[in-house]
Amino acid sequence: MKIKRFKEINVVLKSNRDIHWRVGLIYPNSYLVGMSGLSIKLLYHLLNQHPNIYTERVFFSQDLPYPRRSIETGKNLQQFDILAFSFQFELDYINAIRMIQLSNIPIHAKNRNQNHPLLIAGGPCITANPEPLSEIFDVFFMGELESISDEFLNSIISNKHQNISEIILSIPGFYPAQEHNKNMEAVITQNLNDVNYPIAQVRPVNKRNTKNLALNGYFLQVSRGCAHGCHFCLIGKIFRPHRERSFQCLQSLIDLGPKNTQTDFITLIGSSTADHSQIKEIINYIQEKKLKFVLPSIRIDSGEDILEILKKTGQNNLSIAPESGSDDIREKIGKKIRNTDIHNFVQKAQKYSIKQLKLYFILGLTSDPAKEANEIKKLVFNIKESYPDMKFNFSVNPLVPKRKTKFRKQCTDYQVIDKELDYLKRNLKSKGKFKSFPTRWAAIQAILSLGGVELVPKMIKVAEKGGSYQDWKRVLEQDPHDYYRNNYCV
Repeated sequence: MKIKRFKEINVVLKSNRDIHWRVGLIYPNSYLVGMSGLSIKLLYHLLNQHPNIYTERVFFSQDLPYPRRSIETGKNLQQFDILAFSFQFELDYINAIRMIQLSNIPIHAKNRNQNHPLLIAGGPCITANPEPLSEIFDVFFMGELESISDEFLNSIISNKHQNISEIILSIPGFYPAQEHNKNMEAVITQNLNDVNYPIAQVRPVNKRNTKNLALNGYFLQVSRGCAHGCHFCLIGKIFRPHRERSFQCLQSLIDLGPKNTQTDFITLIGSSTADHSQIKEIINYIQEKKLKFVLPSIRIDSGEDILEILKKTGQNNLSIAPESGSDDIREKIGKKIRNTDIHNFVQKAQKYSIKQLKLYFILGLTSDPAKEANEIKKLVFNIKESYPDMKFNFSVNPLVPKRKTKFRKQCTDYQVIDKELDYLKRNLKSKGKFKSFPTRWAAIQAILSLGGVELVPKMIKVAEKGGSYQDWKRVLEQDPHDYYRNNYCV
């Protein structure tokens, strides 16, 4: 059964007679969310490098005509030898469990045998804290796949008739899910220049997506990791050190990627893209090739020359992340930016024809969210008064404590934060568009981020009921805010 709803280019198709292993690459969220990021495009490319291994994509979404079947050939989950789940968000755990349940695959690893697919879980959520999924999956992968992807493919193709889990577990980065308490080290790609990168990226080309630049562009990852290490940030902790692709390597990818992906648009990817030591040369080279590009966000302390380049390209909107309205709070979270720097940046942005700025803030960085909200309000009011012609969007979100960060022990009072978000929405709506992530789901995300194996039976019950917030309340037998405070709030 082939799904025809999405017309795509660079889809991998292989003859059945050549296929020895089928891998289902599963993104347990919508097609739109999954294909708007780099992870699925990169994994799809890496896992299809061997001619006898066929990797197909599976998404969980009601916007697909056949949810839980592969995009390429309509296979259901039971028809794969390996199911590789990529977890970018903890809230996707329930979707993943529902996919397994609805496919009639035993949900507990101990109840499966060699007649069932091998279930592997990876992604930043797993690298940070795999424990909530430890009784469900067979194998965890920790880290970045590129440097060992060939070893992974060659190992499974050479051992078709052996216990595949034992073979995989001999490869760096792979660990038995049942032994999650062992000291598990993540595989980190040391040199980005030396690893395989997709130059012919799969993407949709149907008319309904023609205006979605995230779907239609070529994703160019210029760097990985972050050199700044804000104390609340998970990515800055688990994917260190900061690494760059060389200008020479990026030139080659710019020459080949857009052509093979059939687009003239490049999205520059990286946790701090504008920090690349040769970002000016990269942008100039893109322009020389007469290609369009977007630099989604830059640091507030980025040089003025970046803004000058953006003006020449016609990009008139940017995102920055002050995180807080207070100099003192930023100092404590490891972000050495002051309010004067923010004012100076906005002034320069306006000078270089940036007409719209999106500002990201976090509430819950201290034990006094009310004070935090007031500081954000003051900063926004001062900036808007100083630059009335600039359009602003404000994204203010509750802190979600993450394992492996210094904020893992932060006691976040989501009910108080909810009141402060309402306060900010009332006060900032006259200054620009306001958006926030619901605290009810932030509390659940915090539970999944910090919790352990004790969550397995609860998640299974939530998934059986459908996965709504009310389902969480019924299973936890209390409000998730209270469950978080009672169990994980230090």
